[in-house]
Amino acid sequence: MNTPSADIVVVGFDRSQAASRALAWAADEAARRETELHILHALGVYLPETTHQGVPDKDLLEAEEDLEQAARRAQEGRDGLVVTWEAVWDEPVAALIRMTRQVALAVVGARGLNRFSAVLLGSVSQRVAAHSAGPVVVVRGTQDKANVAVPGAVVLGAAPGESPDAVEFAFAEAARWHAPLHVVRAWMYPQVLPGYLAVPLSDAEEYVAKERAELADMLASGRYAFPDVDVTEEIRPTEPEEALINASHTARLVVVGARRHRPPFSMPLGKVVQRVLHHADCPVAVVPT
Repeated sequence: MNTPSADIVVVGFDRSQAASRALAWAADEAARRETELHILHALGVYLPETTHQGVPDKDLLEAEEDLEQAARRAQEGRDGLVVTWEAVWDEPVAALIRMTRQVALAVVGARGLNRFSAVLLGSVSQRVAAHSAGPVVVVRGTQDKANVAVPGAVVLGAAPGESPDAVEFAFAEAARWHAPLHVVRAWMYPQVLPGYLAVPLSDAEEYVAKERAELADMLASGRYAFPDVDVTEEIRPTEPEEALINASHTARLVVVGARRHRPPFSMPLGKVVQRVLHHADCPVAVVPT
């Protein structure tokens, strides 16, 4: 067993196919960042009074053997990549959330627990995305798009008042992968009743101009810090989750901001982030704000 150093990429691992895809994505990300990859496997909470003699040691040994093999796979074709790993007796969500407080990026696989596993998100990945202290990438997609060699842009969902952290993360990822950045801003006319617009369609140009000006201010610092990133903008009237899910079909990564301070009794993740996490066709980065 090894212990992680400071600014690293950590990936949750649990022997599933989804975890293997997350491992491959995280290994490529760590190699691009020229940093360490740490593989974490949480076996669950160990209760000595309810566990048969010798079972914990056996489970831990098997987990460590699996992690050694996973570490070797992560290093294949990635010269110089440093990989550390550990197996711990802990609840997976709690272990991963604690880890997000001390690493640069956490990566988890999207795990479906029923016949809708191709599109729905597992409880571990959803809870980690909802409560992490730092950026989390959920590796999902109905096609084999965990492979970062697949061409495509980094897509940023730029909501009004989007966090500078999410913008900076998206620009940095695009620069890191030598990929274009596609910024999506969706807006809807206020509706008096379903199907009845409160704002005439003739005002669309003025509305788009206002959105474009706000977007320019939002992206200014990212453009300055990463001048070589090719940026395109998409501003159109539609639901934001629909626009982002459509963009994910050809993207390598979708980046969304997630507010951590939400009103009482509200869901930990907003509607847009929830739907993108459940239905995107590529990995999704959730950046807490």
